Amino acid sequence: MAVDPVKGIMIANYNNMPNFNQLVPREEVDALGVLPITDPNYNPDAGSGSHGSLSPQALTPYGIRVNAGWRVPFTGLLCKQPPYGGIAAIDLNTREVLWDRPFGSARNNGPFGIPSMLPLEIGTPNNGGGVITASGLFFIAATTDDILRAIDIKTGEEVWQVVLPAGGQATPMTYEVGGRQIVVINAGGHDFMETPIGDYFIAYALPQQQ
Repeated sequence: MAVDPVKGIMIANYNNMPNFNQLVPREEVDALGVLPITDPNYNPDAGSGSHGSLSPQALTPYGIRVNAGWRVPFTGLLCKQPPYGGIAAIDLNTREVLWDRPFGSARNNGPFGIPSMLPLEIGTPNNGGGVITASGLFFIAATTDDILRAIDIKTGEEVWQVVLPAGGQATPMTYEVGGRQIVVINAGGHDFMETPIGDYFIAYALPQQQ
């Protein structure tokens, strides 16, 4: 979510999926070797962190197993009809919804874990925020299709996109250097969102004028 303080417009991405959470007794969590990141024996390379959807919830009697409802047995498909996620703009002065549309393409979704590679905007699960620039563009990745987008906040129209080398479940930042505006995003991926893991920090800018 981000707000343009001048225009008074809030842009918010959201998920539209069932969510099932199950508390798991501490004994079972410990037996599986699931440790919090603060534990001295925590070693992500040895698989001692979260096991799939099971998180340790340190210092409580239970861990938690989370199923956001976007995977079902056998086919691995999402458990409801699309859209699974969306993005909307709201005028904070009038409370009017300016636009609301699906957010995210089907390129990385498909049965049995096989990406369809289809550019259809089905609206995917998403996780991460965005940033609004003074020009009225909203930069956000967040979706499971590994795409960073620039969206016109007035119309909701996508005006630019680029495929990231890993999941973009992170909020971009922007700054200026030598009169050029830069947008940076950490393409680090996300285990729970099942996007590719990486360690990239990527900067984008308009071509320098001659």
